[in-house]
Amino acid sequence: MLIENTIPARLEKIRKRMQEEQIDAYLVLSSDFHDSEYVGDYFKCREYISGFTGSAGTVLVMQDKAGLWTDGRYFLQAEKELLGSGITLFRTGEEHVPALEEYLEEQMPGRGCLGVDGRTLSVSAYRKLKQNLDRKQIAIRTECDLIGDIWSERPEMSCKPAWELDICYTGKTRADKLDTLRKELDKKGADAAVISSLSDIAWALNIRGGDIACTPVVLGFFVLAKEYALWFVQRSAISTELAAGLEQDGIMLRDYQDIYSFLSDELDVQSLYLDPDHVNWMLYEKASVRMQQKKIMEGHNITLLPKAIKNQAEIENMRKAHRKDAVACIRFIYWLKKQMCSTQETGGTGSNGPDAVTEISAAEKLEQFRAEQEHYLGPSFDTIAGYAQHGAVVHYAASRETDMPLKPENFLLADSGGHYLEGTTDITRTIALGPLTREQKHHYTLVLKGNIRLACAKFRYGCTGISLDCLAREALWKEGLDYNHGTGHGVGFLLGVHEPPNCFRNAVSDSRYECMKLEPGMITSDEPGLYIEGAYGIRLENLIVCRELEKSAYGRFLGFETLTLVPFEREAVLTEELDESEREWLNRYHARIFEAVSGCLEKEEREWLAEVTAPL
Repeated sequence: MLIENTIPARLEKIRKRMQEEQIDAYLVLSSDFHDSEYVGDYFKCREYISGFTGSAGTVLVMQDKAGLWTDGRYFLQAEKELLGSGITLFRTGEEHVPALEEYLEEQMPGRGCLGVDGRTLSVSAYRKLKQNLDRKQIAIRTECDLIGDIWSERPEMSCKPAWELDICYTGKTRADKLDTLRKELDKKGADAAVISSLSDIAWALNIRGGDIACTPVVLGFFVLAKEYALWFVQRSAISTELAAGLEQDGIMLRDYQDIYSFLSDELDVQSLYLDPDHVNWMLYEKASVRMQQKKIMEGHNITLLPKAIKNQAEIENMRKAHRKDAVACIRFIYWLKKQMCSTQETGGTGSNGPDAVTEISAAEKLEQFRAEQEHYLGPSFDTIAGYAQHGAVVHYAASRETDMPLKPENFLLADSGGHYLEGTTDITRTIALGPLTREQKHHYTLVLKGNIRLACAKFRYGCTGISLDCLAREALWKEGLDYNHGTGHGVGFLLGVHEPPNCFRNAVSDSRYECMKLEPGMITSDEPGLYIEGAYGIRLENLIVCRELEKSAYGRFLGFETLTLVPFEREAVLTEELDESEREWLNRYHARIFEAVSGCLEKEEREWLAEVTAPL
C-alpha cells in the first residue's frame, strides 16, 4: 500500500484526476502567477509532485510515465531527489535528450489533451507549446489546477506586510513614476497596461515587501490606465496608513484574485498593452474575451527602461550599499584567512574536526557579517560557497550531504549578495585558502584581466552587451578557454538581483534583451569565470554602473564606474601577466577600496587591508 504522502502516491492521485478530466498529460511548472525568479511555498507545486527542490525544472505526468526536465546546475541533485519517485530525469541540453516540446509532440496521442495551470504559464510559453502541439491537433486546457486539487496541506499564500520605500532612497515619488509610465503608454498608443511582474510593480509604487524569498516584493497585479490605477493585492498586507497614501496618489486597491474578473467583466478600453513574457496566459485569455475586436498590444513592460536606468539618488545610494557590503566581505575574507592560517599551524588537524570551517558555515559567517551592517534587510540570493572542485559547479548549492570542510589550500568561490535600504549587491570573490600552483595563479589572472578589461571599456552610445562581452573573454579565448554563462546581468534597486534588460552575453537568446542598448544609469554585473572540472572554479564579479564619459564629433561615449569595493586576491595574481594599463587600474581600484573602507574596520583588519591593497 502506498503511503499517502509519498511521491508515487501523489502521482497516483494526480493521474486519477487526469482520468476524471480526460487529460492525457499534465504539466507542472516552477513558476508562480507572476513569472518570478523565486517563488513562495504556496507556489511550489513542482516540488510537491516530484520531491525535486531545485529552483528550475518542469514535470510532465502521463498515465504510464513521468519526467522532470532541468538544466545542468541540478543534474546531481535531481538524480538523488528523484530516486524511487517513478519520475525520469531528462537532462536538458545533453545530446539525445529531447526538449520538452519535442517529447510532448512525440508521446502524446493525436487530438489528445494537455493540461496546465494557465496562471503559471506565460503568454509566450503558451504559444511555444501550442505551435508544437497544433501539428497533432492536441488541445491545451489551461483552467485546471490539479495539484491544488490534491494538495490538502498546501501552505497559505504569503501575505507579509507591504512597506513604503522613502523618496530619499528612490529619488522619485510614486506620482512622478506614474506620470512617466503614462507617457510611455502614450508612446505605445495604448489606453491601459497590465503589469504582473512583481519587481516592476514594486518599483512603480515605491513599495517593498516580503512575499518572495531574496526579493522584497508584494504579491499583486497592476493595471495602469490614463484615468485610473488599480493595484490588485491582498488587503491584509496593506496598512491603513499605506492605503491612504496610495489613494492620495490615485491608486485604488482591489482584491488580489479580482484581476481575472476585472479583465473579463470590467475592463473598458480600446487598446491594452502587456508583456507576453511576463503576463500569464489566464490573464491574457480573460482580457482577450473582453476586448474582442479591440486591440491588444504587446512588447516589453512599460516599466522596463525607467526601472533599469537608475536615477542619481539610486546610484548614490547603491554606492553607499556597496561600501557597507565591502565592510562585511572584507571582514569575512580576513576572518577566513585567519582560520586557514590557524588550521595550517596545527598541521591541518582542525580541518575535519567539529570546529572546522565548511562551505555552509563559511556562508553563514558571511551572512553574519552582513547582518551587522546598518539597514541590512537580507540576502539578495542564496550564497554560493564552492570549495575546490565544487567551485567548478557554476551554480553550486551546498547541502548537508555535499558540505565540504575547507582546507588551507586551493580556492573557495564565494558568490553572494545583500539587500540594504540603500540598494542591492552581488559580488563574487575567489579566495586563496593557502598556497596556489602557478597554473591556478595563471587562470586567476586570466579571469581578472577579463574583469578589468570590461570595467575599463569606453564605447560609443548604441552598443549592446553583446558588443562588449568579448572584452571579458578575450584573454581566455587566446588560450582556448571560456566559460559557459553570460558575463553579466542587470541588478535592481532593492529588487531582483537579476534584472533585465541590460546584460553582457556572447550570443543571442530568446529573451529579446541582448540587442537593447546600454544606457547611462544601468547597473550590470561584470563576472567572467573559468571552471576546471574536478579541481576548482574561478569567478570574479563586480557591479558596474554605466555613465557618460564624453561627447565628440563622433558621438556620445560611455564607460563604467565600478561600485563593488572588495580587493582581488593579491597572492593569486601573476603581475607579469597584466599589462601596464591593467596594473594601473588594479592599483587605483585597491587604493580606492582602502580609502573608502578602512575607517570602518578594526585595527588588525585595517592593517591586513593595507597589505592586500598595496600597489603591485
